[in-house]
Amino acid sequence: MKKLVLLLLIAMGTIQLFASPKLILETVDAASRISGKTLSKTAKAAVQKTLTRAFLKHGDEALRTARQGGLEAIRQGAKYGDDFWHLTKNSSPQAIRSLALHADELMPIAKRLGPDFMRLEGKVPGLGAKVVAEFGDDAALRLARTAPPEDIAKLLGYAGKADTPATKKLLLEKYHTGGSRFLNNLNWKHIMATGLSAAAITTAYQLTDGVQEGLKEVAKNRPETFAAIINSWTAPVRWAVFIALLVLLTYPAYRGSHWLAEKIKKHTQTETNSKEH
Repeated sequence: MKKLVLLLLIAMGTIQLFASPKLILETVDAASRISGKTLSKTAKAAVQKTLTRAFLKHGDEALRTARQGGLEAIRQGAKYGDDFWHLTKNSSPQAIRSLALHADELMPIAKRLGPDFMRLEGKVPGLGAKVVAEFGDDAALRLARTAPPEDIAKLLGYAGKADTPATKKLLLEKYHTGGSRFLNNLNWKHIMATGLSAAAITTAYQLTDGVQEGLKEVAKNRPETFAAIINSWTAPVRWAVFIALLVLLTYPAYRGSHWLAEKIKKHTQTETNSKEH
Protein backbone atom coordinates (compact mmCIF):
# COMPACT_ATOMS: atom_id res chain seq x y z
CA MET A 1 0.00 0.00 0.00
CA LYS A 2 2.81 2.42 0.93
CA LYS A 3 4.56 1.64 -2.33
CA LEU A 4 1.39 2.40 -4.25
CA VAL A 5 0.98 5.80 -2.54
CA LEU A 6 4.63 6.60 -3.22
CA LEU A 7 4.26 5.70 -6.87
CA LEU A 8 1.16 7.89 -7.12
CA LEU A 9 3.00 10.84 -5.58
CA ILE A 10 5.91 10.36 -7.96
CA ALA A 11 3.49 10.16 -10.87
CA MET A 12 1.70 13.34 -9.77
CA GLY A 13 5.03 15.12 -9.44
CA THR A 14 6.06 13.96 -12.90
CA ILE A 15 2.77 15.17 -14.38
CA GLN A 16 3.23 18.56 -12.68
CA LEU A 17 6.80 18.78 -13.94
CA PHE A 18 5.88 18.18 -17.55
CA ALA A 19 2.59 20.05 -17.42
CA SER A 20 4.01 23.32 -16.06
CA PRO A 21 7.07 24.46 -18.04
CA LYS A 22 5.14 27.39 -19.50
CA LEU A 23 3.89 28.42 -16.06
CA ILE A 24 7.41 28.18 -14.64
CA LEU A 25 8.81 30.27 -17.49
CA GLU A 26 6.12 32.93 -17.05
CA THR A 27 6.87 33.08 -13.32
CA VAL A 28 10.59 33.50 -13.94
CA ASP A 29 9.85 36.34 -16.36
CA ALA A 30 7.58 38.00 -13.77
CA ALA A 31 10.27 37.60 -11.10
CA SER A 32 12.82 39.17 -13.44
CA ARG A 33 10.59 42.21 -13.90
CA ILE A 34 10.20 42.59 -10.12
CA SER A 35 14.00 42.50 -9.74
CA GLY A 36 14.59 44.72 -12.76
CA LYS A 37 17.01 42.25 -14.32
CA THR A 38 17.37 40.55 -17.69
CA LEU A 39 18.68 37.00 -17.54
CA SER A 40 20.84 35.33 -20.10
CA LYS A 41 19.56 32.10 -21.64
CA THR A 42 21.84 30.03 -19.43
CA ALA A 43 20.93 31.93 -16.25
CA LYS A 44 17.22 31.69 -17.03
CA ALA A 45 17.46 27.93 -17.49
CA ALA A 46 19.19 27.60 -14.10
CA VAL A 47 16.51 29.72 -12.37
CA GLN A 48 13.75 27.70 -14.03
CA LYS A 49 15.30 24.51 -12.72
CA THR A 50 15.52 25.92 -9.17
CA LEU A 51 11.94 27.17 -9.25
CA THR A 52 10.67 23.88 -10.64
CA ARG A 53 12.10 22.02 -7.64
CA ALA A 54 10.41 24.50 -5.29
CA PHE A 55 7.13 24.18 -7.21
CA LEU A 56 7.14 20.39 -6.98
CA LYS A 57 7.57 20.60 -3.22
CA HIS A 58 5.53 23.67 -2.28
CA GLY A 59 3.09 24.03 -5.15
CA ASP A 60 1.49 27.28 -6.25
CA GLU A 61 2.68 29.13 -3.14
CA ALA A 62 6.25 28.88 -4.45
CA LEU A 63 5.18 30.50 -7.70
CA ARG A 64 3.28 33.25 -5.89
CA THR A 65 6.33 33.96 -3.73
CA ALA A 66 8.57 34.13 -6.79
CA ARG A 67 6.19 36.48 -8.60
CA GLN A 68 6.03 38.83 -5.62
CA GLY A 69 9.55 38.45 -4.27
CA GLY A 70 11.51 38.50 -7.51
CA LEU A 71 14.59 36.53 -8.49
CA GLU A 72 15.95 37.14 -5.00
CA ALA A 73 13.08 35.08 -3.55
CA ILE A 74 13.95 32.12 -5.75
CA ARG A 75 17.59 32.40 -4.71
CA GLN A 76 16.76 32.69 -1.00
CA GLY A 77 14.36 29.79 -1.28
CA ALA A 78 17.18 27.64 -2.61
CA LYS A 79 19.48 28.86 0.18
CA TYR A 80 17.14 28.59 3.18
CA GLY A 81 14.88 25.81 1.92
CA ASP A 82 11.60 24.97 3.61
CA ASP A 83 11.98 27.69 6.25
CA PHE A 84 11.86 30.40 3.61
CA TRP A 85 8.93 28.95 1.69
CA HIS A 86 6.90 28.35 4.86
CA LEU A 87 7.45 31.90 6.09
CA THR A 88 6.40 33.47 2.81
CA LYS A 89 3.25 31.37 2.57
CA ASN A 90 0.20 33.64 2.98
CA SER A 91 2.46 36.67 3.56
CA SER A 92 1.88 40.04 1.93
CA PRO A 93 3.82 41.04 -1.20
CA GLN A 94 5.66 43.71 0.81
CA ALA A 95 6.80 41.19 3.42
CA ILE A 96 7.87 38.66 0.79
CA ARG A 97 9.90 41.20 -1.14
CA SER A 98 11.53 42.51 2.04
CA LEU A 99 12.48 39.02 3.20
CA ALA A 100 13.85 38.19 -0.22
CA LEU A 101 16.05 41.30 -0.23
CA HIS A 102 17.23 41.06 3.39
CA ALA A 103 17.05 37.35 4.17
CA ASP A 104 20.43 37.15 5.87
CA GLU A 105 19.32 39.73 8.43
CA LEU A 106 15.64 38.81 8.72
CA MET A 107 15.55 35.02 8.48
CA PRO A 108 16.92 34.40 12.01
CA ILE A 109 14.29 36.77 13.46
CA ALA A 110 11.50 35.43 11.26
CA LYS A 111 12.30 31.82 12.17
CA ARG A 112 12.21 32.75 15.86
CA LEU A 113 8.99 34.79 15.77
CA GLY A 114 7.12 33.10 12.94
CA PRO A 115 4.28 34.43 10.75
CA ASP A 116 3.54 37.41 12.99
CA PHE A 117 6.95 38.82 12.19
CA MET A 118 6.09 38.58 8.51
CA ARG A 119 2.89 40.47 9.27
CA LEU A 120 4.97 43.15 11.00
CA GLU A 121 7.42 43.34 8.11
CA GLY A 122 4.50 43.66 5.73
CA LYS A 123 3.15 46.64 7.68
CA VAL A 124 6.50 48.44 7.92
CA PRO A 125 8.78 46.97 5.23
CA GLY A 126 12.44 47.24 6.15
CA LEU A 127 11.67 48.22 9.75
CA GLY A 128 10.54 44.93 11.32
CA ALA A 129 13.98 44.09 12.71
CA LYS A 130 14.30 47.58 14.20
CA VAL A 131 10.90 47.30 15.90
CA VAL A 132 12.01 44.02 17.49
CA ALA A 133 15.31 45.57 18.58
CA GLU A 134 13.61 48.61 20.13
CA PHE A 135 10.67 46.94 21.88
CA GLY A 136 11.54 43.25 22.22
CA ASP A 137 9.93 40.12 20.79
CA ASP A 138 6.62 40.11 22.66
CA ALA A 139 5.91 43.81 22.22
CA ALA A 140 6.81 43.68 18.52
CA LEU A 141 4.44 40.76 17.92
CA ARG A 142 1.63 42.56 19.74
CA LEU A 143 2.15 45.59 17.53
CA ALA A 144 2.11 43.33 14.48
CA ARG A 145 -1.31 42.01 15.46
CA THR A 146 -3.00 45.20 16.67
CA ALA A 147 -1.32 48.41 15.49
CA PRO A 148 -1.79 50.15 12.12
CA PRO A 149 1.39 50.78 10.08
CA GLU A 150 1.45 54.54 10.70
CA ASP A 151 1.32 54.03 14.48
CA ILE A 152 4.18 51.54 14.40
CA ALA A 153 6.32 53.99 12.44
CA LYS A 154 5.55 56.80 14.90
CA LEU A 155 6.28 54.60 17.91
CA LEU A 156 9.61 53.64 16.40
CA GLY A 157 10.51 57.28 15.88
CA TYR A 158 9.53 58.24 19.42
CA ALA A 159 11.34 55.25 20.93
CA GLY A 160 14.55 56.39 19.31
CA LYS A 161 14.23 59.69 21.18
CA ALA A 162 13.35 58.21 24.59
CA ASP A 163 15.64 59.40 27.36
CA THR A 164 15.56 56.09 29.26
CA PRO A 165 14.43 52.47 28.72
CA ALA A 166 11.68 53.15 31.29
CA THR A 167 10.38 56.00 29.12
CA LYS A 168 10.27 53.68 26.12
CA LYS A 169 8.31 51.13 28.14
CA LEU A 170 5.88 53.82 29.33
CA LEU A 171 5.37 54.92 25.72
CA LEU A 172 4.14 51.45 24.78
CA GLU A 173 1.96 51.10 27.86
CA LYS A 174 0.16 54.36 27.18
CA TYR A 175 -0.18 53.55 23.48
CA HIS A 176 -1.90 50.23 24.20
CA THR A 177 -4.44 52.13 26.30
CA GLY A 178 -4.76 55.41 24.42
CA GLY A 179 -4.10 54.19 20.87
CA SER A 180 -3.72 56.57 17.94
CA ARG A 181 -5.34 59.46 19.86
CA PHE A 182 -2.54 59.28 22.40
CA LEU A 183 0.11 59.43 19.67
CA ASN A 184 -1.62 62.40 18.06
CA ASN A 185 -1.32 64.32 21.32
CA LEU A 186 2.46 63.99 21.34
CA ASN A 187 4.30 66.94 19.82
CA TRP A 188 6.33 65.28 17.06
CA LYS A 189 8.52 68.26 16.16
CA HIS A 190 9.29 69.13 19.76
CA ILE A 191 10.18 65.53 20.66
CA MET A 192 12.34 65.04 17.58
CA ALA A 193 14.24 68.19 18.52
CA THR A 194 14.58 67.74 22.28
CA GLY A 195 13.83 64.10 23.09
CA LEU A 196 11.02 62.09 24.69
CA SER A 197 10.49 62.20 28.45
CA ALA A 198 8.08 60.50 30.82
CA ALA A 199 6.49 63.90 31.50
CA ALA A 200 5.68 64.39 27.81
CA ILE A 201 4.10 60.93 27.65
CA THR A 202 2.05 61.49 30.80
CA THR A 203 0.82 64.84 29.53
CA ALA A 204 -0.19 63.44 26.14
CA TYR A 205 -2.01 60.55 27.79
CA GLN A 206 -3.91 62.88 30.12
CA LEU A 207 -4.89 65.00 27.15
CA THR A 208 -6.26 61.88 25.47
CA ASP A 209 -9.01 61.76 28.10
CA GLY A 210 -9.69 65.49 28.14
CA VAL A 211 -7.62 68.55 27.39
CA GLN A 212 -8.88 70.62 30.28
CA GLU A 213 -8.42 67.92 32.93
CA GLY A 214 -4.98 67.08 31.61
CA LEU A 215 -3.79 70.67 31.63
CA LYS A 216 -5.10 71.24 35.15
CA GLU A 217 -3.20 68.21 36.40
CA VAL A 218 0.02 69.21 34.66
CA ALA A 219 -0.25 72.86 35.72
CA LYS A 220 -0.68 71.77 39.33
CA ASN A 221 2.03 69.13 39.56
CA ARG A 222 4.47 70.05 36.79
CA PRO A 223 4.40 73.82 36.20
CA GLU A 224 7.59 73.77 34.13
CA THR A 225 6.12 71.13 31.82
CA PHE A 226 2.87 73.10 31.59
CA ALA A 227 4.78 76.22 30.54
CA ALA A 228 6.65 74.26 27.87
CA ILE A 229 3.41 72.81 26.51
CA ILE A 230 1.69 76.18 26.29
CA ASN A 231 4.79 77.65 24.70
CA SER A 232 4.91 74.94 22.02
CA TRP A 233 1.17 75.15 21.33
CA THR A 234 1.01 78.94 21.07
CA ALA A 235 4.20 79.50 19.08
CA PRO A 236 2.45 79.45 15.68
CA VAL A 237 -0.16 82.01 16.75
CA ARG A 238 1.85 84.10 19.20
CA TRP A 239 2.61 86.87 16.70
CA ALA A 240 -0.98 86.95 15.50
CA VAL A 241 -2.18 87.42 19.08
CA PHE A 242 0.40 90.18 19.64
CA ILE A 243 -0.71 92.05 16.51
CA ALA A 244 -4.37 91.74 17.49
CA LEU A 245 -3.65 93.16 20.95
CA LEU A 246 -1.62 95.95 19.43
CA VAL A 247 -4.52 96.92 17.19
CA LEU A 248 -6.98 96.81 20.07
CA LEU A 249 -4.76 99.02 22.21
CA THR A 250 -3.81 101.57 19.58
CA TYR A 251 -7.05 101.86 17.65
CA PRO A 252 -8.86 103.95 20.30
CA ALA A 253 -5.90 106.33 20.42
CA TYR A 254 -5.93 106.52 16.63
CA ARG A 255 -9.66 107.24 16.62
CA GLY A 256 -9.21 109.93 19.28
CA SER A 257 -6.43 111.71 17.42
CA HIS A 258 -8.39 111.55 14.19
CA TRP A 259 -11.45 113.06 15.90
CA LEU A 260 -9.33 115.86 17.45
CA ALA A 261 -7.78 116.69 14.07
CA GLU A 262 -11.22 116.95 12.49
CA LYS A 263 -12.40 119.29 15.28
CA ILE A 264 -9.38 121.57 14.87
CA LYS A 265 -9.89 121.66 11.13
CA LYS A 266 -13.54 122.64 11.44
CA HIS A 267 -12.75 125.29 14.06
CA THR A 268 -10.07 126.80 11.81
CA GLN A 269 -12.44 126.93 8.85
CA THR A 270 -15.11 128.63 10.99
CA GLU A 271 -12.72 131.34 12.14
CA THR A 272 -11.51 131.94 8.57
CA ASN A 273 -15.03 132.30 7.30
CA SER A 274 -15.87 134.77 10.10
CA LYS A 275 -12.93 137.00 9.23
CA GLU A 276 -13.84 137.01 5.55
CA HIS A 277 -17.35 138.19 6.40
